[in-house]
Amino acid sequence: MHSRTEAVLVVLAAVATVPLLVGTTVAGLTFLIVPVFGLTLAVGYGAARVEQQERWLLPALIGLGAAVAVVSVVTGALNGLSDEPYSTPAYARLGLQMYSRSVTITYDQYGTLHSETVYNVYLPLLTYLQVPGLDYRWVSLTAWAGTLYLLRRNPLAQAGYSATWIPLLAANGQNDFVPLFAVTLALVTPLGSYGWFGEAFALALKQWANVVVFAYHLARRQFLRALASVAITAAILAPFLYVNATGVWCHVIIGNSGTTCTSNPWTFFVFKRNYWLYPTWVAVVYFGPIRGAFRALVHRARGRRRRTLTDGDRAPPRAE
Repeated sequence: MHSRTEAVLVVLAAVATVPLLVGTTVAGLTFLIVPVFGLTLAVGYGAARVEQQERWLLPALIGLGAAVAVVSVVTGALNGLSDEPYSTPAYARLGLQMYSRSVTITYDQYGTLHSETVYNVYLPLLTYLQVPGLDYRWVSLTAWAGTLYLLRRNPLAQAGYSATWIPLLAANGQNDFVPLFAVTLALVTPLGSYGWFGEAFALALKQWANVVVFAYHLARRQFLRALASVAITAAILAPFLYVNATGVWCHVIIGNSGTTCTSNPWTFFVFKRNYWLYPTWVAVVYFGPIRGAFRALVHRARGRRRRTLTDGDRAPPRAE
């Protein structure tokens, strides 16, 4: 296939993630986030194949995603998927009572009035990473752009993270983009002796980022670093555990934003569209190592199968 044709198909795949993302808002169609994930990998892999020949491709993907996101913020088109642009900054006023008291927020989202009372279900630092008076959507969008900059040496990751559904979610003010920026800073950027500070920053924002950091160290067999990430998380939560351990358990660990202490059903976690940002980030950033590990696993499995078949073909020892 000609490189120009392949590049055009990559752009079309990036755009095709948008109607699928819209489909996830329909009851019973949340599973469409799975093909969105698949198309994102295809965008990254395809762009990495031809970006040397088609230099326009990466800027086009980034520019297209940014344009769609800005139009969405300004006009409200394909926006309003989350309350996070309003609830996330509101938790800052609670201080050490962050998991003991709820907040009641009333907001006008593109002409629709909403009101809700919720508890904070995130780690404590996330709420403070805001610009007072600035729509949180711009914070999320800036974090997305910052992550793209940190991934500039990895064309596959940069292209995959530019797939149009991702900046569109940033335009909706999903607060996952700040933790993903922090994780990129901690695990991708060479921080040298400041690496521990980068990880501590990433571990203080949102639980899925902590899972990524923990799994990263396990995959690299850095077991002490994995345990350290758990210890740092516990230290971050320690003051709040002292104030209200039950609140931390119910809201941070169980993840319930209401007054009960019950977990959400498994489907809530499996098909929640913004949660798929984390496996997407892992897949596009570490595509090469993951593919290499998978190939090695398949090779070992085939080797064992060949040895088993060879051993089975041997004649049994003759009875004396």
